[in-house]
Amino acid sequence: MFALPKSEKGIRGGVARCNRMISGVLAVALAATMTILPTQPAVAATADYQVPVTYGQTEARNMIKMINDFRTGGDAWYWNRGDATKVTCANLGKLTYDYALEQAAMLRAAEIAVSFSHMRPNGGSCFDALSSLPLYAMGENIAAGQTTAASAFTSWREDNYGYAGQGHRRNMLNNDFTAVGIGHVTFNSVHYWVQNFGSPNTGAPATAVADGARTVPVAIDDAMISQKALKPAKASLTVTAGKSVALPLVKLSLTVRDRWPSSPLTLRASSPVWTSSNSSVAAISGNTVVGKKAGTATLTVKAHGLQARVKVTVKAVKPPATRLASVKGAKKSLKVKWKKQTKNVTGYEIWCSTSKKFTKKTTVKKAVKKAKTTSLTVKKLKAKKTYYVKIRTYHKIDGKKYYSKWSSVKKAKTK
Repeated sequence: MFALPKSEKGIRGGVARCNRMISGVLAVALAATMTILPTQPAVAATADYQVPVTYGQTEARNMIKMINDFRTGGDAWYWNRGDATKVTCANLGKLTYDYALEQAAMLRAAEIAVSFSHMRPNGGSCFDALSSLPLYAMGENIAAGQTTAASAFTSWREDNYGYAGQGHRRNMLNNDFTAVGIGHVTFNSVHYWVQNFGSPNTGAPATAVADGARTVPVAIDDAMISQKALKPAKASLTVTAGKSVALPLVKLSLTVRDRWPSSPLTLRASSPVWTSSNSSVAAISGNTVVGKKAGTATLTVKAHGLQARVKVTVKAVKPPATRLASVKGAKKSLKVKWKKQTKNVTGYEIWCSTSKKFTKKTTVKKAVKKAKTTSLTVKKLKAKKTYYVKIRTYHKIDGKKYYSKWSSVKKAKTK
């Protein structure tokens, strides 16, 4: 945590610093104040990242009464520099709720979910978020981990700290401020809070309360990121030829400076582009990969200047086997009937042979191209010969046939 003491307002740099955890739980806070307009931020190598947060502005707006009761009640004091005496803040006016400051605080709440600091993720000062407003004094308190407006406000009161730990308290009791806007978001189940103070009031018109999910574009300077990686939800996929499966969700992992908690920032990758190393085996179609024929291929996904790979295995189709219902001899022919199979079946293949071994020279092969067909007369056979018969199904995909197991063999004698 750091705070700029009231007596040092308007001094660039000159920041008093202290660090602490609040109430022994995962909660932190920072404070900053200045009374001069900041310079424009330097142009940096930044990119916008889409950060999904949930706003809780109804809860945030509940804090204005707490702040004003604090400013006008009997606890409006802070320790002097030596922590020897209390400085009483007399005749403090109530702050008005400023909806322009609220918009800035809402953006900053999403930004501190990315990097918990008074330095913005784009490398600029927190006050750059207020630079378009007609303010001569401005301040910011930020906090993370407190689940309610009351707990965030209590952490900022700093009743039990000395002067060096009361930067947030002095911001809330600062006589130079006349307005405040408050932002509150939840990201990955962690609550983030921002108070933006200013003077004079901007007079911005009231806006409807913002609650619920929203995706916020947050500019992040490359210098704030030490590691980047694309992480597909699955490292490998399996699909049956002729079928398709959804491409895996791709996450973007960023190790960002001052992130709190100190885990990588994980976002959904924007506009990932997929390609296949072998489209004759596995082809990309929209948000799916289609199995063309048995084999393997490597899928490459690119986004944010990064790439990752996913292995895909295409399995051969295994159509269901069928069985012979009957085989009857006729004049130089056989009448063959079988059980119909239509699921994953394109047709049937029937072999008739005078040899139990179905040798090439003794075998007659017949193809049936309709799955609903259940009988066939095999003609032009030798008269008065015993024939052995078997059948199997096949499924045809992109010109390739996938076969089932053979049926049991039946025999019959021609006439």
